[in-house]
Amino acid sequence: MISMVGKRGLVMGVANDRSIAWGIAKALHGAGAELAFSYQGETFGRRVAPLVAQVNSDFLLDVDVTDDASLDAAFKKIEERWGRLDFVIHAIAYSNKDELAGRFINTSRENFRNSLTISCYSLIDIARRAHPLMSAGGSIITLTYQARTR
Repeated sequence: MISMVGKRGLVMGVANDRSIAWGIAKALHGAGAELAFSYQGETFGRRVAPLVAQVNSDFLLDVDVTDDASLDAAFKKIEERWGRLDFVIHAIAYSNKDELAGRFINTSRENFRNSLTISCYSLIDIARRAHPLMSAGGSIITLTYQARTR
């Protein structure tokens, strides 16, 4: 494995200990990376906090990727604490669970737009804010639906 000693990164999208994002975080930690984690809301915060402790991190950021002020505040905290960012793992996906159980043809336009905003457009918003912190270079990795099936 490549050494990540001295590298600092943000992992976004850990929902529980079975999340692909959590597997990535454990591997990065094992390679020596220092990690920050985002979560959205109190419920996810309670789930993620014990996991974060397992990789010797205390850097938790409550982030709503649909809210510019929330994103700005998170990246400001990263800048204040670390001054730079070497990588971002974007493993964020969302759809209204009530619509996942129904037929595809009954997907509402509102849910589709919201799902795309959270699951896809958030990558652009995040990259825009991470870029200035990656002045020495950096990487942004996102997951696709295919990643979920393999």
